[in-house]
Amino acid sequence: MADCPPCPPCKKGAPGWLLTFGDLMSLLLTFFILLVSMSTIDKPKFKAASGSLKDAFGVQQLEIVNSLPTGEDLIAIEFQQDLIMVKLKEKLEVLLVPSINRGEVELVETNAGFLIHLDRSSIFQNDSNVLLPSAKSLLLQLAVLMRDIPNLVRVEGHTSNQPPLASYASNWEQSAAEAAAIVQFLATEGEVNPGKLQVRGMGQVAPRDSNDTVDGRKRNHRLEVMISREAFPGRP
Repeated sequence: MADCPPCPPCKKGAPGWLLTFGDLMSLLLTFFILLVSMSTIDKPKFKAASGSLKDAFGVQQLEIVNSLPTGEDLIAIEFQQDLIMVKLKEKLEVLLVPSINRGEVELVETNAGFLIHLDRSSIFQNDSNVLLPSAKSLLLQLAVLMRDIPNLVRVEGHTSNQPPLASYASNWEQSAAEAAAIVQFLATEGEVNPGKLQVRGMGQVAPRDSNDTVDGRKRNHRLEVMISREAFPGRP
């Protein structure tokens, strides 16, 4: 029997196909890790499913699960608020144009939200906190916008440095009463959720202009309605 020819010497290291296979497995592992990192586990549903299995096998345990907000949830909420504010700005600009042109209202966009300056003389009857008919019409239109959004609404009353009306003990009391009159109207006649409404009486401590002139004191005696970017935690 003839002898077999001698085999060539084996090369050192792994064969070429094994290196390619190893690279493929590494790429697949990286791909699945990426998928898992991008996914969001619904913890309440996962806990509910696991609880059903435990009940089926006779293992019962009462467990309270609190779902923590994820990054995706926070981004969605923030985007929704931005969208609300953009639409609200468009509606406010259309609604307030006549009053702005008459110099009775100013609309200012701030980081906190939309600030509406209301001239006190265009809101209340002289020497009282009784709303004028024109003011009621404007507030009712604002109330329609406020009802449809979840945002908090703060009404601030401000006065000049002049003595308060005879029915009030101080400028603090008068400014708070005037702001409360607007909030009361929004809640009752405007049907805005009272939980979204806040009142602040600032007195004379935050003037917009000098109190040395009649026009300056008129600008200082005002009402400010802030539609905040902050959402009310309850229902609209």
